[in-house]
Amino acid sequence: MHAKRKERFDTKKGILRKTAVGLLLLLLAAALLACGMGYTPPPREAAQTAQPADAPHTPEPAAAPAHVHDYDPATGLCRGCGESCPHEAHDPDTACCLRCGLQRWHAFGADGLCACGREAPLTDTVLPDPYFEPAEHEGRCFQETLTDAAGREHTIAVWLPWDYSEETRYNVVLLIHGDGGSCDDWTDKEEGTSRGPIQVYRVYDRIAEEHLCAPFLVVGLNNRGMGDDPAFGEMLIEDVVLPHLARSYSTWMEGDDHEQLEAAREHIAIGGLSRGSVFTYYIAMQRCLDVSANFCCFSNSYPGGVIRALNAEEALSLDIRCYVAEIGLRDVEEYNQDNRALYSAICSQVERIRDGENARFLEIDEGHNFLMWTAAVYNALLLMF
Repeated sequence: MHAKRKERFDTKKGILRKTAVGLLLLLLAAALLACGMGYTPPPREAAQTAQPADAPHTPEPAAAPAHVHDYDPATGLCRGCGESCPHEAHDPDTACCLRCGLQRWHAFGADGLCACGREAPLTDTVLPDPYFEPAEHEGRCFQETLTDAAGREHTIAVWLPWDYSEETRYNVVLLIHGDGGSCDDWTDKEEGTSRGPIQVYRVYDRIAEEHLCAPFLVVGLNNRGMGDDPAFGEMLIEDVVLPHLARSYSTWMEGDDHEQLEAAREHIAIGGLSRGSVFTYYIAMQRCLDVSANFCCFSNSYPGGVIRALNAEEALSLDIRCYVAEIGLRDVEEYNQDNRALYSAICSQVERIRDGENARFLEIDEGHNFLMWTAAVYNALLLMF
């Protein structure tokens, strides 16, 4: 009896022991699980540094080599990707792009200094002989007849450079002749001088061949009727000539409506000689500021109203990109004094026109003739474009 009771007691004791051990194991497992939930593995780099020195290493894949542009000097386009060269700099002597070799041009601006470091080769005397001789590449001169809204016909004389292309955008230069002249005075008409007959367009040919300014085309205007009514000159320029050029040639004008002409005003210049200079002051600088930001006046002045027009409220937002006035030192002294006085007044009374910045006054050792005016237009083209 006593032996059986002891046996049952030992059995219960064993069961309790096993239960206690089981509970202890459960508690231990729970503790381990709780620790495991807060565990953060070491960073990849740290794990890699902890590897044995003799562990095998898998190198990172090599980066693809950077694309190196290979520009075609004939087109300025990369032969590999087709991207256009940015033409960030050009040679001071040849004006060729230093990256792709494509022929570019100088851009001196009114201050006369190109970004390449070259100064504009302006002249204060008659141009050298090669400027009056046939160039290796001659441009084309021809005339066109345009009709205005009233049915009146207007003849213009056009010069295009020898390498004119629809792929290039051209600045537009409108030039007005003097008394007794005609529109082709500014292109291929032979003009008598002390050095014999000359043709003005040969100067343009040389400028284009020597890449002394950005691409341009020249249009000679007839001044007949301008003196009678300045609105007539404004109509001729803004409603007839510029819209025709926008439709017919590759210029900076995207179309022939007035807003598109205005958008291209920095690429349009108006100028003239003698009476044509008067009309530049009288009409262009007073009534055509909305379509032109560049002006060149040779030999004559006309102070009436120009400063007032330039300072008018509606004109203040229209910047002047370049204003050039030039005289011949052997011209009538009264003309020269008037020119100096008007230029000085404009630069001192019109805040956005500043001598030496966007305005220049030049004196040429010649008289009231085409030897002076060829030198003058040469200087003006280099400074304006």
